[in-house]
Amino acid sequence: MDPRRGSAPSDKHHGPHTLRIWRGTIVDSFGHDVFVELGPRMQGVIARRHFRKPPLPGQKYDFTLHGQEEGLWALSLKEEDTLETWEEMEEGSLVQARVVRLAPGGFEIKVGPLHAFMPKSHSGLARDEKPEPLVGKNLTVEVIEVDVERQRVVVSRKLVMQRERDSQHQREIAGLRVGQRVNGRVSRVESYGVFVSFGHGLEGLVHVSDLDHARVEDPLELVQPGQTIECVVLSVKNGGRRIALGRKQLVDSPWSTLETRCYVDQIVEGRVTHLVDFGAFVEIERGVEGLLHESECGLTAGVPLRTLLTPGQRVAVRIAALDPQAQRLSLSLQHKSGGRITAEEIENARHFAELLDKSPQERLELPLGKLLARALRDSLGKRNGRAQDGPTSLSA
Repeated sequence: MDPRRGSAPSDKHHGPHTLRIWRGTIVDSFGHDVFVELGPRMQGVIARRHFRKPPLPGQKYDFTLHGQEEGLWALSLKEEDTLETWEEMEEGSLVQARVVRLAPGGFEIKVGPLHAFMPKSHSGLARDEKPEPLVGKNLTVEVIEVDVERQRVVVSRKLVMQRERDSQHQREIAGLRVGQRVNGRVSRVESYGVFVSFGHGLEGLVHVSDLDHARVEDPLELVQPGQTIECVVLSVKNGGRRIALGRKQLVDSPWSTLETRCYVDQIVEGRVTHLVDFGAFVEIERGVEGLLHESECGLTAGVPLRTLLTPGQRVAVRIAALDPQAQRLSLSLQHKSGGRITAEEIENARHFAELLDKSPQERLELPLGKLLARALRDSLGKRNGRAQDGPTSLSA
């Protein structure tokens, strides 16, 4: 039998358009043709021009079959890069592909010379998005199923897009630094804090204690869903799954300058914020709370504190101890001598504070006698339960 001729068995699995790879051995060359032994009684022919270098007998190459001509299989040479694409086609690998046409339930894809299928659910398109614009586009897809025997490949664009989003997410998390300022949108408000979305898919929590220097009972009093706010990064934990943000850290704490406004034994007015078993907390200015211990209230033994104080009530207190660095403030309803502080004393303290706020010239125009008369007038008016219609001129 002529070595250039051979009858290949009729095999329906290897028809004229098969992409199955066949290993063949160069037998001989004649003119522009190269003859290849593919197996027992299987020979093929391929044009010499498909080889980069003249092939030699005995050399082995990989081919694909494209039908028979006079008993010889018409061959095409598998280029090295194409061979690698098919041989290395594994689940989870990323490949370049082109969308050829729409197919029932998805898209027909070509990866090099190989045909593949991409289900619509893996196209990365939204449910209401039209599929036609994707046809003809070159995409990076992930192989999710390979069936060599059936020559079936299923790919996914959605997984690649998800991987890119995750990668961008991780890059952003890696770039976060404690103390960094970020702008974000309030995505959710809870009783314990505010969730803020920022960057590309990042979300952090501003705990209620980090919203404001003052005590916050309801976060909705300060922010609303959809509002854009600036925050500072406090911590990044669990690989970015827990990002703590702060808002009060963007402004100076009132404690940092408290010693310029307050001093020990000063009489000030405060507001009871809440009661506890051992006393009450009193806010003397926004963001500055102190503890009024029950032992500093002058209560008779057995008398509960709630009979004397209620949340929201305004009281006159004395600063018993002050530690701005530790943000600790101890208050008392009593003088050092044990006497109860009266409401008149806070009025006098307020008038004195007003005097300190005035310029030196204004202080000279306001004699001490007038100040004393004003304090006495206010005191008598309150004792008689009468509201003053206007300032009364009293001379000392």
